[in-house]
Amino acid sequence: MGDEKRVKDIMTHIDEYERLDQDARLCDALAILRRKFEQTGGTAPGILHKTLIVTDSSKEIVGKLSIYDFIRGLVPEHAKKPEYSRSFYNMLASRAQSVADEVSAMQESFQWLHTTFFDLVKKETQKRVRDVMSATHPLLKEEDTLNKAIYVMFKEDIRQPMVVKEGKIVGMVSMMDLFPELLEIAGDQCFFE
Repeated sequence: MGDEKRVKDIMTHIDEYERLDQDARLCDALAILRRKFEQTGGTAPGILHKTLIVTDSSKEIVGKLSIYDFIRGLVPEHAKKPEYSRSFYNMLASRAQSVADEVSAMQESFQWLHTTFFDLVKKETQKRVRDVMSATHPLLKEEDTLNKAIYVMFKEDIRQPMVVKEGKIVGMVSMMDLFPELLEIAGDQCFFE
C-alpha cells in the first residue's frame, strides 16, 4: 500500500486561514468571520474556513480559534466549573440555611442562562481571543497516516490537529478534509451489493 495518502495530501495549508492577534477581542474575530462569510456569499462552505489562526506579537502561531472555541467562550467563566465538589454539596444537605445560601449563590452564578442570546453575545464578545482559543498542539507530522489523524482527533479530543514539518506548523486536518477520502474509498460499495 505504498500509494496510501498521508496527512500532507489532505491537510489544509496554514496560509489558507485568516490570522488575528491573541489580544484581539472575540468581537474582532467575529468581524473577520462575517467578512469571509459575506465574500463567499455564504454558499461555498469549502472556501470559508471557520477557524482562525492566533498569533502573538511576533506573529508566531500560538493557537487557533474555532467556532467551537468561540461558542464555548460565550459561557461566562464563573459558570464553567462548579465552585465546590458534589460531595461538598451533599454535606451541606444537613444544614438547611447553608444549603439555601449555596443555592442562592448558584442561581446567581447561572443568571446568564436567563438573559437573551443578544445580551450574552454583546457582553462576552468583549473577551480576549487568548482567553478562549485552543492552544497550539501540533500532534501530527506531514508523513503521518490518515488513521493516525483520526486517532489523534478522537483520543486527544482535538477537532483540528495542527500539522508540523521540521518543527514549523504547516497545516491542519479537519473532519471535512477526511470526508472526501472516506467517500472515495467507500465508493459505491456501501450502497450496492
